[in-house]
Amino acid sequence: MNGIDMASSTRLDRNGIIYGVLGAVLFSTKPILIKIIYQYGIPPETLMTLRLVFSLPFYLFFGLMAWQTRKQTGNLPKLSLTTIIATIILGMLGYYVASYLDLLGLTHITAQFERLILFTYPIFVAILSVFVFKTRLTTTAIASLALTFTGLAIIFTRDLNDFGSEITIGALLVLGASLVFSVFIVFSKNLISQTGPRLFTSIAMSGAAFAIMLHYLLIYDLSGLIVPAEVYLIAGFIAVFATVLPSYFLAAAISRIGPGPTSIVGSAGPVFTTLMAIIFLDEIFTIQHFIGMSLVIAGVTWLALSRSE
Repeated sequence: MNGIDMASSTRLDRNGIIYGVLGAVLFSTKPILIKIIYQYGIPPETLMTLRLVFSLPFYLFFGLMAWQTRKQTGNLPKLSLTTIIATIILGMLGYYVASYLDLLGLTHITAQFERLILFTYPIFVAILSVFVFKTRLTTTAIASLALTFTGLAIIFTRDLNDFGSEITIGALLVLGASLVFSVFIVFSKNLISQTGPRLFTSIAMSGAAFAIMLHYLLIYDLSGLIVPAEVYLIAGFIAVFATVLPSYFLAAAISRIGPGPTSIVGSAGPVFTTLMAIIFLDEIFTIQHFIGMSLVIAGVTWLALSRSE
């Protein structure tokens, strides 16, 4: 029996690592594909709306499946109006505001720098948790923070020479996206425990969908969604393979190998983004970029491991 249990545990660990790698690789393609779409002259608002159109049906489908499953088992969540409204507001923050700031930022900075900045959101989660949950900011968290932002500063200084003030605007926008997403993460924990992850995501995405469509219609008319076929194809790929699937792959990885090991696997994401940015976008990569990237990955991974112990 012990032999079987050990074999099963090894198999689950291997599967968890595979899911984590798949999630990291697929997520890492998103900034590359967004940059390619921008080459067609597509504005961020149009891309955000197209991605919603392609991804929302999947999230609603999975949410409906989750509801049916809980209904069959007699375990339906008690959804109060307060819970629904709070989930919708968080959805607007996490899936609309953060996404929009990120898309805007990508019009100013490189794909590899964007991915590294977004990768810092666990640092903001740790800081926000001090104020929201009254947790203690440990020495490890402070050291991780210093290490991470030293890395970002090295890359920022290097890119400032090449791109000028554009890099400042883009970095602040993506940093804002990372901060807003960390707010989403911190305040979603309690709501997810009440509704379940799939149902929470469906309600949150519905709230974001309303905000995104309203935003788009206030700026453009629906004819703006008529774009070249190649853009539909790439936007569909972003929605399904760089948004929906990796979110479930990473959730599966966390459930099998835990958040610490998953963070180590996920740290490969910025590396994949950098490689693809060099190959497909001809972005430069210097020794300063290597040092900065190494410091950011080390800082965030160190923090994630210390919090999972």
